[in-house]
Amino acid sequence: MKRLFSKGHRVRNKDKLIPYWLATIVALPFLLLIGGVGFVIFVSLPNQWIIFGIVIFVLVLISAIVVYRLYLILLSKNKFFIHRYREFLLWRFLFQNGFYFTKDSKGKPTNGKPRINFPKVYLKQEKYTLSASFQLEGIKFQERFLSIGGQLETMFSADMMGSVDDKAFITYNYAIDSIRGRISAKDVTATIAEGVKLSEGVYWDFVHDPHLLIAGGTGGGKTVFLRSLLVALLRLGRVEILDPKQADFVSLKDLNVLKGRVTWETEEMAQRLIDLNHQMDERYELMRKISNERKEKELGAFYKYDLKPLFIMIDEFPSLVSAVEDLPQNASVHYMEFMSALKQLDLKGRQAGFYLIIATQNVKADDLPSTIKDNMMLRITLGRVSSFTYATLFGEENKDKKFKYVEKIGANRIFGRGYYGIFGGPAKEFFAPLLPDSKDFDFYTDFESLPRIEDEKTQFPAEVVGEKRYLQADVLEKLNITRSTLKKIETLLKENMYPLEGNGYSEKELDVFRKILAEAEETGHTLRDSVSDVVSTLD
Repeated sequence: MKRLFSKGHRVRNKDKLIPYWLATIVALPFLLLIGGVGFVIFVSLPNQWIIFGIVIFVLVLISAIVVYRLYLILLSKNKFFIHRYREFLLWRFLFQNGFYFTKDSKGKPTNGKPRINFPKVYLKQEKYTLSASFQLEGIKFQERFLSIGGQLETMFSADMMGSVDDKAFITYNYAIDSIRGRISAKDVTATIAEGVKLSEGVYWDFVHDPHLLIAGGTGGGKTVFLRSLLVALLRLGRVEILDPKQADFVSLKDLNVLKGRVTWETEEMAQRLIDLNHQMDERYELMRKISNERKEKELGAFYKYDLKPLFIMIDEFPSLVSAVEDLPQNASVHYMEFMSALKQLDLKGRQAGFYLIIATQNVKADDLPSTIKDNMMLRITLGRVSSFTYATLFGEENKDKKFKYVEKIGANRIFGRGYYGIFGGPAKEFFAPLLPDSKDFDFYTDFESLPRIEDEKTQFPAEVVGEKRYLQADVLEKLNITRSTLKKIETLLKENMYPLEGNGYSEKELDVFRKILAEAEETGHTLRDSVSDVVSTLD
């Protein structure tokens, strides 16, 4: 029995009557009520035809208005009515587009009143999906059936997820009622096994689909979405935030869970990304050491070595790129260094557990190099974005998809609606997590309660991790100097033939910096002379 009806409801010509019998179902109780009232009046007030007529007229008028409004409500709210009306819509689509045969009772073409027969067309409806199957097998409508997916998408107000051609039938699959799967921001969770829960049935599986690209127009709900991600990510691993707008995330800088992990000055953001690339290389070295100790034949993913994921969230990415590109020549970091670090994180981050989250308003050709964009597996749009952004994010596979901007559903304005899709797959309608009621939840208080997750240097013994090395930001904080001063000392050390290792700074190098600064302060010499004096005393 299940196999017999596996394709769903078969469309037949009798489906044209669906609106009438649905209306009859709604009207029947009122018809019975009018009949009962009419009978009572007729018996109680015989021959009072004027009163009888007025009462019945008023009852019919009121009932008609109520029935009509109730009918519209049921068509939008009641599952039974919604399903039946979709069956009528598919009948109407087939009929108005001429997808039927006309034969007389003997099966021959008729010149008189036609008898309409439809090809085998089925509609199957489930909680969040529906599928429409159309007979092929060489019938005269075959070529047209192979290209109607976009029309049905518009008709059903659904999102096409793809099609399956099994030779006998072409089946178009659609997502419906996506808004019913929407969750609150406070319910966003994350695990290594499943990824980040974005909605009911919608996950960002960052282990298998690394990196997230978000495009969201002004007022589209991008900031709420990014903060919703933090609700889950800060509980799972480390998060670094680069906020060139200095607007939405700088206020989080003093929270223990994010202290030292929110940057907004251009040079600091560029250097931070370079430092994170060095950290990734250090993590690979650590993973190889542990792997060798275990005598593994192949290097595994980060979680096999009890390491936490690290997420790098960059808001308004084009603004950051433009600002780094405009840095002066004497800046401590340069554009090419910054882009090189970004590319390395993008290409190599997956296995080490380093994941990029890049947010922008619209994706333009010059904003994001294809070498980076092509490795960002999950793409999400929110609110109003350009047609070029849709095409760039979702690619050739979705060229026939009808992307829609929806400002309101009913009388309510909608924020956080858009599309999501894995690179190379179908784009689907998406509703970002809802902003919770401020009386019950606020992001700052939630983040304030979270414990800080430290890096692996605090989790493993020194013989496993190796010599501790400091990032540039750590050195600047420990020595209380500016980036330009540190850069000048490095240059002078190289001129004096004192080698500095790459990928951070050792404790020994940090001690050399301290001696140089102390020499300059005590003697009043220039940095050049102080470097020369200190180097001459070193072995």
